[in-house]
Amino acid sequence: MSSRAARVHFDPHVDIDWDAPWQFEMFALPPTSVSLYGTRRWRKLTPEQQRTLALHEAVSGWSTLAYLSAILTSNELRRAAEEGLNSAASRSALLEVARGSRATITFGRLVRATGLEPYKPPRGTETAAKLLAFLPLGSASYASTLLVEETFIRGIESVVEDPDIEPHVRQAVKIYRFESEERLSYARSEVAAAQSRSGRIERACNRVLLALLANVILRLNLSPAVYRSVGFSPVRGLIASRRVRRNRRIDTAAPVVEFLDSVNLLDGMITSSLWTLTGVASERKSS
Repeated sequence: MSSRAARVHFDPHVDIDWDAPWQFEMFALPPTSVSLYGTRRWRKLTPEQQRTLALHEAVSGWSTLAYLSAILTSNELRRAAEEGLNSAASRSALLEVARGSRATITFGRLVRATGLEPYKPPRGTETAAKLLAFLPLGSASYASTLLVEETFIRGIESVVEDPDIEPHVRQAVKIYRFESEERLSYARSEVAAAQSRSGRIERACNRVLLALLANVILRLNLSPAVYRSVGFSPVRGLIASRRVRRNRRIDTAAPVVEFLDSVNLLDGMITSSLWTLTGVASERKSS
């Protein structure tokens, strides 16, 4: 456990002023982060509709993060039980449980503060996401944490310094960004360690498993139902935003994809083909 982690943590119940009313006249996301931004349909929306869509897209992302953080936290509980409660590895795992729980609480309460219902994962993908709770504790399970959290924080970290963003959101992201530095560092070290101690067959299985999960995780942050908030059908919204969403997915996933490639988690013909389907990694030759 790092000295910094031992000294400092935030309490999502008291470090955000939940009693303050939500500022609906402000954006919940920077306009440039909204999936329709720059499109013809975006220009046709009124300022109020633009804020409404931003709020619904934010709630969709927060709902997904809270949901997946809760599932990934269960992996750390399993590790604590398997390692023995007095081991250093177990203590580190329990620290991650605490961090993951705070993230789930923070973004769950953020959704509730808006007065909107949480967005559920698309039908079918919910079952796939639940499989994260049953993953063998290997490089794929820790890399899944990176995919969930690093892509999320990279997509929203600019809101902290943006005075036009709703105050609850700015404070929640500030807290999350601070804690995510430790969480991402931990996940990266665990991925590298798991790769180094696993055999050839186990590494191959983890590569394929991670590539399958990536195709689910990287598409979960935006529910197509958000477009109904401004009078568009989900299909029309997805078609209009497809280029923006693709470019954003590539941008937010770039650092984690580079890291996964550096630890050989993108190697192999099957793995390469599956990652190509995500749209964030080019196909590689089998190693």
